[in-house]
Amino acid sequence: MRTNFIKASIVTGILFFASLSIFAQAPFTGTSQFKKFSIGINVGALRPSIVVGGSNDFTKPLYTLGYGADLGYQFTHHFGAQLDYVGGKLKGNNNKNYWNGVPATDRPISSFETKMNSISLSGVYAFGNINWINPKTKVVPYISGGGGAVFYKPTTTDRATGTSTAFDNGKSLTNFFVPVGIGLKFNLSEMINLDLGYRANIVDNDNFDGTYIHADVHRDKYSYGFLGIQLALGKKGQEQLLFNNPASKLNDILQSQITHVQTEVDSLKLGITDSDGDGVSDIFDKEPNTPAGCPVDAHGVTRDTDGDGVPDCKDKELITPTQCQPVDADGVGKCPDPECCKNMMMADTNKCHVLNLPSISFRNNRSSLSSDAKAMLATVASQLKENAECGIIVTGYPAASKASQALCNKRGAAIKAYLTEKEGISADRVEISCEVGGGDVNTVDIKSK
Repeated sequence: MRTNFIKASIVTGILFFASLSIFAQAPFTGTSQFKKFSIGINVGALRPSIVVGGSNDFTKPLYTLGYGADLGYQFTHHFGAQLDYVGGKLKGNNNKNYWNGVPATDRPISSFETKMNSISLSGVYAFGNINWINPKTKVVPYISGGGGAVFYKPTTTDRATGTSTAFDNGKSLTNFFVPVGIGLKFNLSEMINLDLGYRANIVDNDNFDGTYIHADVHRDKYSYGFLGIQLALGKKGQEQLLFNNPASKLNDILQSQITHVQTEVDSLKLGITDSDGDGVSDIFDKEPNTPAGCPVDAHGVTRDTDGDGVPDCKDKELITPTQCQPVDADGVGKCPDPECCKNMMMADTNKCHVLNLPSISFRNNRSSLSSDAKAMLATVASQLKENAECGIIVTGYPAASKASQALCNKRGAAIKAYLTEKEGISADRVEISCEVGGGDVNTVDIKSK
């Protein structure tokens, strides 16, 4: 039975530390930036019983002073290992009645005292340090379990004679024991922690209190409740891995990303703003303060068809011949009108002199402009520039279906876009018209207006 207990304890310990090493090797980067080692001392109360009860060889376990030291290492946020030393004396007597009220005066041994020292290695599982509510983790609960060796010398007192007798001729005894603990660790500062804990210890023998019944059916036990101070070892400024809250860091990262995205969105909103209302957003506008009502090109620059330095919206002579420039503030050149032509010009003031306007052909269901079409439109643009008073109507002839009419509008828009964006023709000089059944569905005529 005793051998089975030792084997079971050893197998349990091996499995525990194997699982601990597996978790320690899980993908977890950045531990070098944290404090992982700790060293501490503690003081507390020893008692030859544990809170879960069970049988004891003496009816009245007594509290005595205990003391200890520990050395710990934190593998991950949750898992660590701790080496513990505990020393002190354990005492108990038979001055208390049995559970049924009968006095325990029938026992030949009235009391015992055991001097003990122990050393053990435990795995420690911490929880609650990943906190989704508070950014700082100040209190971390934990449980622990492991194994070790306890060295002890029991002494018993005879009820009849009152003499004390050292057990087994005063030899120092050694046995395997299993410590199982719970506790709370409080973070006081960057380097100092408070450790409040309780450990139940089960000794693999029945002679820990100097009496021996049968080790196969009864094992002595004792508890240690303590308060300790732990010092975290590491570089100054490093946070302790045990009290680090990755949820808070994740929140900071997400908040930073949200702020970055919001900044980008705000910049995009700024980019689509058109402060001067010329139809070109500020981010592309090379002339952000265009006067109201002035037509602009694709870059937001006021149009100057004749290049005389006066924008079209203020130019009283929209097409000033080069030989008549420079012009005055109204864009009017200094060339005198020939006497012979004054009457002719007055008679033709409202006439458009654009001639030879082409038709543009498209392939079936296509709206893109071919190279031939672009060459024809370049000729149209040239004629429009020479006749600033003229405009054109781009006329298509769709079938009665909605699809055909949509294609007609799309082709007209392509022609208008080419003339305005590529050739610099003002958009108000180009109209689009679709006349159902008025001609070939794949031909678009350009007419003067």
